[in-house]
Formats: sequence, C-alpha cells, structure tokens
Amino acid sequence: MPKMEDREASRIEITQVPEKEVKHEKRGGACISNCWWAFSRLVTLYVPDAYFECKGGWDKERRQAWREKVAICLIMFLFSLAFIGIGGLLPLFACADNNVVQNDGEGGYTITFNKENMMCQSLTILMYTIMLIISMVLVIQCLCSLLYVIRRKPKIGPEDERSKVLVMVPCYNEGTKELRKTIESVLGTTYPSKNKVLLVVADGIVKGSGEPKTTPEFIADELGYSVNDELGTFECTSIGEIANNRAKLYCGTYTKYGKELKYMVIVKCGLRTETNKPGNRGKRDSQLLIIGMLNRFHHRRPLTDLDRAVIGVLKNKLSMPLETVKYLMAIDADTKVHRDSLSNMIYSMNKDETILALCGETRVENKRDSWVTWIQVFEYYTNHHMKKAFESVFGCVTCLPGCFTMYRLFTKDHTRLLSCDHVYQRYATNEVKSLHEKNLFHLGEDRMLTTLLLETFPGMKLSFVPEAICYTIVPKSFMVLLSQRRRWINSTFHNLLELLRVGNMPTVCCVSMKALIALDLVATLILPASLIYIFVNIYFTVILGEAVSTTTLIVLGISIGVQVLPFLLRSDFTYIGWFIIYMIFGVPVFYFILPLYSFSKMDDFSWGTTRQVDESTTPDSMDSDVEVGASPHRGHGEGFEIRTTGHQSPRRTVRTPTNLETHDDYGRNTTNAASTSDSRDGNQPPRHSIPEYLNLNTGDFNEDEMNEMLSNALDDAPVVPV
Repeated sequence: MPKMEDREASRIEITQVPEKEVKHEKRGGACISNCWWAFSRLVTLYVPDAYFECKGGWDKERRQAWREKVAICLIMFLFSLAFIGIGGLLPLFACADNNVVQNDGEGGYTITFNKENMMCQSLTILMYTIMLIISMVLVIQCLCSLLYVIRRKPKIGPEDERSKVLVMVPCYNEGTKELRKTIESVLGTTYPSKNKVLLVVADGIVKGSGEPKTTPEFIADELGYSVNDELGTFECTSIGEIANNRAKLYCGTYTKYGKELKYMVIVKCGLRTETNKPGNRGKRDSQLLIIGMLNRFHHRRPLTDLDRAVIGVLKNKLSMPLETVKYLMAIDADTKVHRDSLSNMIYSMNKDETILALCGETRVENKRDSWVTWIQVFEYYTNHHMKKAFESVFGCVTCLPGCFTMYRLFTKDHTRLLSCDHVYQRYATNEVKSLHEKNLFHLGEDRMLTTLLLETFPGMKLSFVPEAICYTIVPKSFMVLLSQRRRWINSTFHNLLELLRVGNMPTVCCVSMKALIALDLVATLILPASLIYIFVNIYFTVILGEAVSTTTLIVLGISIGVQVLPFLLRSDFTYIGWFIIYMIFGVPVFYFILPLYSFSKMDDFSWGTTRQVDESTTPDSMDSDVEVGASPHRGHGEGFEIRTTGHQSPRRTVRTPTNLETHDDYGRNTTNAASTSDSRDGNQPPRHSIPEYLNLNTGDFNEDEMNEMLSNALDDAPVVPV
C-alpha cells in the first residue's frame, strides 16, 4: 500500500485561482530594443527602401528583419576577424623578425619569430589562457558525462510505476510508417497500460508530399477507427492570425501483440472557409491546446468545448481523471521510444521531486542511409553525453527537445508548473514581430519553452536521463539538413541571448552557468573562423614547417580525448568509426557550411524542405456543426467519436465562454443559444497581441457542479462500439 502522502501527491487539488495577467514586455527592455533598431538601421543605411520594392514589396516587419539579419552577420564578421586577428595575424607580424621568410636551402621556406618581443609575449599569454579555458570546460564536460557512467542502474519496481502519464504526440504530415513506429513503441513500453494514455494531436488536415492520404487518415487506419466527415466538431482556441479553430475527437483502445494502449486523438480541422491545410496552426498551437486545457482546469477557470470533451473522455472512457495525471510526456510523430524509457523517466521524477522536466538520449535510427546521416550519428551522441550531461549537473538543461521530454505538472504542495500563468501566457503570446521573437517562437519553440521554465522555477531542475533512449529519423539529404539546421542554429543563437537575461542561473564549484552560456554564444559566432584558424595552423605546421608548441598539442589531445573517453568507457566501440567520419566529413559541415548558411538565412522563418506537404488536394467535407456520429472500428480495440447531442436536428450551437462568463452563466447561455457562431460562418476574428482566451475570469461554483460539468460531455451521449 502506498503511503498516505504519496496518494495525496498523486492528484492535484483543484482550487479556484484568480488569473495573473503576465505583461509581455519587449525583450531586453525598451532602451536595448531602440538601440538595436538604430544600430540595424545604421548598418544598412546604404540600402534604400526602393531595394525592397524590387524584392516584391516587403512589408515593414520583413524589411526590419532583413536589416537586423545584416547587423547580426556584421557582428559575426567582427568577432571572427578579432579571433583570427588575435590568434593568427597579430602573432605573425608582432612576433616576426625582420627576415620573416627564410630559405631553408632545400627549396622550402621557414618563418622565424622573435620571442623577446613584448607584444609577442602578451599574445602568447592570451592564447594560452584561451586554450586553458577551453581545456577546462572540455574536461569538466567529460567528468560530468562520466558521472552517469559510474552510477548504478536504477531498479524499478511496481511502486515506481503508479503515476499517471499522458504521452502527447503532435503530428503534421507524417505517413503511416512513421506513425506506426511511434504508436507501437509507446504500446511496447514496459510502463503499465492502465497508467498511460496516448494523446495524438493532428495539426490540420494535411497530406504529406507523395502520400496517398492525409495524416489524420493514416492515424485512423493505424489506431482502427473510421474518419467520419459528417461528424460534429468542438470549438477551441488557437494562436496566430485566426484565433478560433475546430477539432474532432476520437478515443478507444489500441490492441496489438497482446498489449493494450488507451488513446485519444484530437484532429484540428479548421473553419469552414479554410481550404489550404485547414486547421493547421503550427506545433506550438498543438502544445498549447493541452497546456491551455491544463491551465484552465488546474486553476478552475472556464473551459472550452474541446476542454470539456477531453476531460470527460479521460474520466469516463479512459479511466484517467485529469486531476490524477502527474506527468506529460512529449514525443514527435517519427520517434521510436525504447521499451523502458517511460519507466526510467518517471522513476527519476519520483525519486527527485525538484526535477521539473527531463529528457533522455536521442539516437539516430537511419544511420547508414547516406553520408549526411553518417556525420550526424556522433554529433547526436556527443551533444547528449557531453553537453546535456554537463548541463544536467547544474540542473538546467538549456534545450529539452520536443521529440523526447517529460514534464511534471504539479508538486506535492499542489503548485502548478507547466500550467502556471507565467509559462502559459508567455508561451501563447501572439506578439511575435521582431527577428528575435520569430526565431524563438516560430522556429525554436522547444528551446523557448525550456527557457520559460528555467526563469519561472529557479529552484527546480531540468535534467538529463541517459537510461531513457529514443530513436529518430534524421535528414538523409543535404538540402533537408540545411533547412533543419538553419532553424536549429538560428533559434539556438537567439535562445542563448534569452538565457543571458535569466537572472538566477546556478553556479557549481565556482563555475557559473551564465558565463558558460556567454562562452557558448561567442563560440557560435566564431565557429567558421575557428575552422579557418585550424586549417591555417595545419598549413604553417605541415607546409611551412613551423614547430607546434607543446601547449597546442596538449589542448588538441584533450579535445579529442574527452570526446572519445565517454563512449569507450561505455564500451560503445562502434562509435569509433562514427567519430572518425565526424572529424573528417562532419566538422567542415557543422563548423563552417551550416553556420554561414544559417546566419545568411536568419530572416527566413519557414520550415523549408523539412516538412513538405501536398497542397494539391483539400478535404471534400468540412462540417463545423456539432452533431451525432459513431465511428466504426477496424482492427484492434474499440474506437469512439465523441458527440454532444443525440440528434442531428435541431442543431445546437456550441461556443466558447467569454471572459465575463462564469461556468454557470456559460451553461445557461449555451442551452438557450440558437444562433450560429462566428466561427461557423467562417468569420476570422481580429488579430490580438494576446489570444482572447488568456483573459479569463473565474466564477463561483461548488464541487458537485464541477464534477457534473466535467462529465456531461459524455454521460448523455450514446456510445456505439462497432
């Protein structure tokens, strides 16, 4: 029997909490923003507005984004010039004799240096200091990685697998192969089926390039329910230009290989007027559907139609009331989860209540597809076992990837975490206009969410669990890799700037995390220059015969050794080959080509060729009315579609409660409503800086009314299994 305190901590106490309005101030303050705007205009003063007319009449935001990109590229050039100048050009001239180039008598030339020169000595000391700092950071990273090698493997028992978890899978244009792999991997995990629910969120009616069906149809085929175009939809809210959306809801039990998996599918299908990718609002919007529901439910605030339906399904059909769900796991639709990953992640969460969120190791699944996948194998390995392991010791992993992360929803004292107002409102902002903000929210939503958690809960940890493993498909063509890394590098750069504003970063053994972030930011700016510097030194050493200092050899040995040691101690000897491939082919790509390309395309906010869709077809039917429908089930388990009325006629309008309505008012107004809502007419609400649903007031109601409200979405609707 679990202890009483454990049982009390297994569900959150739902209390009514007034909403705190979070002010969305300009990042960095008005003064810094104005100075940066003036600097970007000064740098591009030579470019008249007529130039942009030739580019197709760019709007004001796009013009400013281009100017800011040029300013950042100039800063990158200046940092690179300073690095090469201090490390290469100045020593060449300051430390040289009058006769710099000398004939060695054998047809070659050598360069001699004056070691007594004061400038030469100062530069030598500076370079040795830089090398020492780099070596210390690499050694500390290696030691942090080794801490995970020597620790004992966790022994997970039945008492460690009682917590309830939602496994959220946002998807966009994935095909049947990717979806089946992900769904079956969640099914195959050792975590008890009664304590986990798969929650799939389809971001619109979208067909992948070359695919015969849309992604929602592939999901239905795999899980075993039928898509009914005439089925009614639930109204929900969204971010972006269109503040409203509609969604369909399916639930059931997926059975395969003698195992069962409870599931729920939310399909965002859009308004009736949408023809191109109806319902598509982006990955961040898919995440906010769930985070927003948690925010409103945990704080006892008015719920949307979709909220009530989802909560009702969890309670009445899937036997997992939302107040008992302690963890939310997020994985991508092309991720294969290792069978014991959920157990290891939840075990770590349960053992340390200060862990707010954690991630595991992501490995490359398609290692041998092409030379492009070859060079990514070791890069993925070292990013996790060196960088994330190092940051985890500080308790602040700076990037929790959306493909494999678990979040704690509340603490023992019922503190709301992921659903707190500050995280939710900041993450749901529509005020995304500048180059900096667009790179954060449009291209780097996972990093931005991580940063919000860091600044909101400084006393909690963001951790890394190497025992939890997943496998992902990486780009196998160079053009797709360019597109993906453009988003990653640019969002990383801007997120590092955000992290510098976090005021309470930890310090361990006199090592400041904020100082390391600043060092990482500078390293991002000089990556191409550092590779040029290395090749120049190779030229002087090999071609011109310049002697290599002992310090340089030591730093080089440390740089290679600390990357090799972690996988050697883990007996992962296959990574020796991947390491050699990475050093020969990967370093020029990741250190030179990708950074230069990414910075030159920093004002490109599209996802490029990473996620291509087929826009030649649109769904034949887009019914936005709420009516009855039952989904026949094919394959394994039992699938359902959720309805709110028992008859098709007369039709009942369902609308979202306004910020002035209480739950009781909402119930009365919905019952008496007979007019068609704006969303059914296809009208697009005006764009808001903050979505209207963020400004919700609370109403007075008792616990019985609360329970009735949560269950009425399903109790009165007949469920017809097939």
